[in-house]
Amino acid sequence: MKTMLFVPAVTVALLFGCAPKNEFQPPPPPGVTVQAPVKKTVTVYESFPGRLVAHDTVDIRARVKGFLQSIDFTDGQRVKKGDLLFTIEPEQYEAQVSSSEALLAQAQAAQKLAQATLQRTENAYKTKAVSEVDLLTSQANKQAADAAVMEAQAALDNAKLNLSYTRIHAPLDGRLARRALSVGNLVGDGQSTLLTTLVVEAPIDVFFNVDERAMLPFLQKGIRNEIPKISTLPPVKLELADGSFHDGTGTVNYIDPAFDPETGTAQARAIFENADYKLIPGLYGNILIPRMIEDALLVPDLAVQQDMAGSYVLTVNSSNIVESVYVVKGPLVDTERVVEKDPTKDRYLTVEDRVVVNGLQRARPGIPVTATEAQATAEAPASN
Repeated sequence: MKTMLFVPAVTVALLFGCAPKNEFQPPPPPGVTVQAPVKKTVTVYESFPGRLVAHDTVDIRARVKGFLQSIDFTDGQRVKKGDLLFTIEPEQYEAQVSSSEALLAQAQAAQKLAQATLQRTENAYKTKAVSEVDLLTSQANKQAADAAVMEAQAALDNAKLNLSYTRIHAPLDGRLARRALSVGNLVGDGQSTLLTTLVVEAPIDVFFNVDERAMLPFLQKGIRNEIPKISTLPPVKLELADGSFHDGTGTVNYIDPAFDPETGTAQARAIFENADYKLIPGLYGNILIPRMIEDALLVPDLAVQQDMAGSYVLTVNSSNIVESVYVVKGPLVDTERVVEKDPTKDRYLTVEDRVVVNGLQRARPGIPVTATEAQATAEAPASN
């Protein structure tokens, strides 16, 4: 016989009726950190790729024919203006100078004789001892003697000039490339033989292309391509290929008189002192032209976000509700971004706004948040 256990329905009802009621508690508003935009004057730099070029390059060539007698430098040596570089055998040119000097002396002797003869003829003509034809003949002989002296002097000058070409000196301060020929080679045989190349490293030029957008702010200030006015452009910096910056600043001393209509750019040139020879022709570098922006509005760069409509920042209003404000991104200044008013929007960012700088992943437009002011930091001079 089975025993059945019966629980009264009243007991079950009492047990379930005493349980607490389950009510949903909404989570607290997410916490975010906010910071007001900063308005100040900043200096930003426009970057333009460029190539370093020697300030001057001179091909050293032989101007007279002869065998190369000596080379008075080592490959890659830096030389001063006037230093001896090459010597071409001078003997035949020394002989030409001696021959020309002898011809000049002979012509000068004939000139003296013609002068004396003319003087005597003029005296005799006064007493009618000689005819007028004799006087004219003496005068012609004197003029021919004068011309012969001039011709002999020119030949001597040319001979001395050719002799001077046998000793080749550095025309400028600079660095020499390797020699093109060795001692004993015949040079100048019907052509000006290339012997080496002299490169002027200090100062050094950097050629770069500037576009219309970058030049318009300077053009609107009245700066044109004339040399006296172009000197008012601010000093520029040079960033090398490894990201380092060259010591000292340069000066823009030339801009093409017209922009290329196909590329919309004009070639410009900046010059750097390069006294320590750290810059070498052929290197790549970026020219950085400074531009001052007055009353720029800056926010942390991480606070600027992007969607299909453009760039925007999240702000917290007086009711602690998140709002989005669209902006136009400007240049980066250290870790801050210059932002400008979006002309397509009615709402724009001001210094009174509270911009979300931390907790962006928890904030979205329209939701309430708990905003905490960011801790203020010491302000440093702004530049990028």
